[in-house]
Amino acid sequence: MVSTEPKAEDVFLLHGVYIIDADNTLWDTNEVFLGAQIRMIENMRENGCSLETGAALEFLRALDFRLAVALDDFEYDYSRLACALFLVDRGRPENEAVRLATAAVPPAPEWDRARLAGRVFYTHLQAHCPPLFFGVAETLAALRSGGNTLVLHSEGRHERIAETLSAHNLDPFFHHTALERKSQDSFRRARLAGEAYFAQTKGRSPDHCVVVGDSPKRDIRFGNIIGATTVFKPGGWLGTELPDDPLLTPDYTISCFTELLELGTK
Repeated sequence: MVSTEPKAEDVFLLHGVYIIDADNTLWDTNEVFLGAQIRMIENMRENGCSLETGAALEFLRALDFRLAVALDDFEYDYSRLACALFLVDRGRPENEAVRLATAAVPPAPEWDRARLAGRVFYTHLQAHCPPLFFGVAETLAALRSGGNTLVLHSEGRHERIAETLSAHNLDPFFHHTALERKSQDSFRRARLAGEAYFAQTKGRSPDHCVVVGDSPKRDIRFGNIIGATTVFKPGGWLGTELPDDPLLTPDYTISCFTELLELGTK
């Protein structure tokens, strides 16, 4: 059990500003998205898609990232993903399927069926709140009571992130929320906001800035660029492997959110 008792500031070796990711770091978005994808595939199979569920999931995983990059949006309309899968199922090469699915107006009849599948996907998401990972609320409480400033930084859809925070009563733990596309500049802004709050309330500058997330490219890279201490907490979507790139290498890797307290206390 993680202690929620207040901690004196001097027991934190990494005392200061914590910039924390949301999806697959605080809660298991992957579990809910996987269920929504399966429901979407079932609907697609009822409407002409011949791919078996397992094969369709593999294509979805590959196509999802490519569409996100092409659209420059990691939470795009998933009807486009269904459209790309319909096109692949009809024999289109993946490159062409991505190009057509990301067009201003995707091709019919695939688009008409894809929008129906997309509604099934979002209906499932709305009905299932992602569960918190073990010890998240207790760890956030301990970090906050220990005098740290907590900043949430997510590029997920604003309404979904806000609803999940509220459902788990996590809003009171965060001093600042940054919901925007992740970049070097966005992490600098999140750091400056956290440091300003820390200085205002403590009368001095924080000793450390710590970035915690599940994505080497979306969290660890930008954390390293801004000079923060980086903590990789793998989630279900991206897995546990780290690329062989110093910029994507974290200072710490943890398997459970509660381990933040072990890193940050004597």
